[in-house]
Parts: sequence; structure tokens; C-alpha cells
Amino acid sequence: MERRKVTFKLYPSATQAERLTGWIRLHCELYNAALEERIDAYRKTDKSISYYEQQNVLPAIKADRPEFVELGSHALQQTLRRLDLAFQAFFRRVKAGQTPGFPRFKASKRFSGFCYPDPAGWKLMQSGTRGATIRIGSGKGAMSIRARGRHRFGDGAKPNDLTIMRKNGDWFASVTLRVSAAACARMRNGEDHRGVDFGINDWATFDNGETIANPRFIRSKLSWMADLQRQQARKKRGSIRYKRLGRHVAKLHERIGNLRREFLHTATSRMVASCAVLATEELRTQNMSRSAGGTQDKPGRVVRQKAGLNREILSAGLGMAHNMLAYKAVEAGTRLHVSNTRQLKPSQRCAACWEIVPKTLAQRVHECPHCGHTAPRDQNAAAVVLIDAHTPGTGVAARPKPLSRQRAKSKSGTRETPDTVSQDA
Repeated sequence: MERRKVTFKLYPSATQAERLTGWIRLHCELYNAALEERIDAYRKTDKSISYYEQQNVLPAIKADRPEFVELGSHALQQTLRRLDLAFQAFFRRVKAGQTPGFPRFKASKRFSGFCYPDPAGWKLMQSGTRGATIRIGSGKGAMSIRARGRHRFGDGAKPNDLTIMRKNGDWFASVTLRVSAAACARMRNGEDHRGVDFGINDWATFDNGETIANPRFIRSKLSWMADLQRQQARKKRGSIRYKRLGRHVAKLHERIGNLRREFLHTATSRMVASCAVLATEELRTQNMSRSAGGTQDKPGRVVRQKAGLNREILSAGLGMAHNMLAYKAVEAGTRLHVSNTRQLKPSQRCAACWEIVPKTLAQRVHECPHCGHTAPRDQNAAAVVLIDAHTPGTGVAARPKPLSRQRAKSKSGTRETPDTVSQDA
């Protein structure tokens, strides 16, 4: 069974919204109390309290605080498990020598929500084409909340867990479904072999010269966002108008994120639906968007220009696109080939003679001095990764002569999507 997430937008009544807010406040109180207990225990006795020790105290807490009873035992346990995961991540970063980031106390307004880790205590009921109802609790205290959304997996999908989230004044329910592999399958209407190079000028460039334009969602809304932020800066911090403008800015960021996510889902779905083999290069957006500020001793150069480039890189959502391609390729039966960028160097390698041709980032046309091959830089890089996909494990080495179009079979030494690796040459 596969697991897939689907998000519903909730439309609670005023009474239901007030009740959900109270539940979040109680979960936040439990989280902060458990964090304080761990800190005090370590300071006074030099001992750490485990998740299981705190979990065993929940019955006593519910006996003293009856308002915790309706939250459900499993949901309360998940809140304690959430704190335990935060401590595990803290200790892992300490051992790795990274910035530790000790778990912090949370305000109820910033507490994102709570989770039911199994099907107990709630139920998802789908009705109509876009309508749904989520029932939380049992007995007389149960709530039936209207929701909007629908998944594509049919009636055979089994709900596994539920997360109730509050974001910018709206309520959402994220449901994890257990789905059969057959229900996850996507239709594929093409057998093309395509190499694709992701970028900023064009969001995607294919080896045949086709491109997908970069929608630049942040740039199109940047003047609006700057105007809202200027208005907020003129207001007294903490005032009603200051908070109202802050909500407007948050809504705008949410709008940009929704548009980006919709674009990425549409584009990646079309790619895997039309291709039997899809080749691209590995991208490390965290390294690509690293700040150029430097340190006080060694200040960076062209900091403002690099900040603008970083904003465009993150706005394009290249990391999200790779993650979407990875699971959608499996569902469509498409072989996704991800070349090792450092070994292959697609932007610097000639697709015709396989020689390295150094280029600066400003040079957008590939001109090979060895064989005379000329092509747009991104199109040449897409052709290079496609050649590497057809000769896996051997395409990362420089070659003294051009590759022939008929390539021998060889075992792949690069990363492929599981269970979909083609054995065709």
C-alpha cells in the first residue's frame, strides 16, 4: 500500500471554530508544560525525561483537567511525540556540529495545529464532486465540519491519519491515505525520451528546443508586497492596523505559494505523462541560493544582485519540481534519470563531442571550439543529460570522439526511480 496526502479546506461554523481554537490552546499548553518539565528535570537532577514517561502521566492529567478528555488520548500522545521529535532533531544537530536549535516554547497563536495519528477519533466522509465532511470526536461531543476537496484515488483509499491546521485565519485538514499501487497509477500518453534543464530565464528547456516559460510569481507581486510592507512599517508596532496589514502580507505570500504549487503540479504531470524516459540533473537549491553576504572579516561582493538571484531561484520551486517528478514518474511508469551534476557538468559539456567547454553564467549560447557545435546553453545541457540517461554509468567520463546514437546496454550507476528502470539501450 502506498501513502498519499490530500488537503481539504475546512469551513467550520463560528461555534466550531471557537472550539477548535480552544483545542489548539490546550495542545499548546500540553506541549509547553512537557517542555518545561524536561528542562527543569535536567537542570535539577541532570536527567532526561523520555517520551514514554510523559505519556504515562496523561491519565492523571485528564483526571485533574477534564477539558483534556475530549481531545482524545492518541492526539495528546502525538503532541508529546512532536516534542520528542524536536529533541531528537536537536541532539542530532549537536552531534553533527550544526546549529543546534533548542526546542522553544510556543504561543497558542503560532501553534500550527494537532494530529490524530491513526483512524481512531475521526472520520472522513466524501460527498459530491468537491464536497466532504470531517467528523471529529465521538458521541454527543462530536463535530461534523464541512470541507472542500477531493482525491483521485476512489473509494478504496483508507484514511490513515489526520492533521488539523490553522493558517492565516483559515482551517485545513491534511489526511494521509493508504492507497493501492493500482489506484496511484497515472495514464501515460506518450513514449518520448526527453532531457530537461531547469533554469530561471525559462523554467524548463528540453533537448528538442521546447521551453516552459517561468511564471515568476514573486516578481509579478513584488511591487504589491513592497507597498503593503511600507504601509505596515508606518504603523505603530502591535496596533490593530499593524496586525491587519501583517495578515494581508501573509495572505499574499500564501497566494504566491498556491499559484506556484499549482503550476508545478500541472507542469510535472504533463512531463511524466508524455515521456517514457525523462532525464535531468541533480540540483542543490540550498547551495545555489546561499547568501553572498560573507562575514565581517571577509565581506561578500555583489550582495544585492545575488540576493535577487536567490529570490528568483527559490521562486521557481526547482526543489519541489524534482520531488514531484520523483513520485509521479513511479506512478506513470516513466524512467526518471537524475545525472550527477558535479561529475557530468552538463552546462560545461558539449553534447556533440563530449568535451568540456568552460562558460560563465552570462554566456547563454554554447559554442564548442573543438567541433563547432552551437546551441542555446540550456538546450545543450538538456541534450547532455539525455545522452547520459541512455548510457548510464558511463556518461560522466570525457570522451575523445562523439557518441554514436546506438549505445550498448550497461548497468546504471546513477539514481533512477525504483521499479521503472528501462533496459532499452
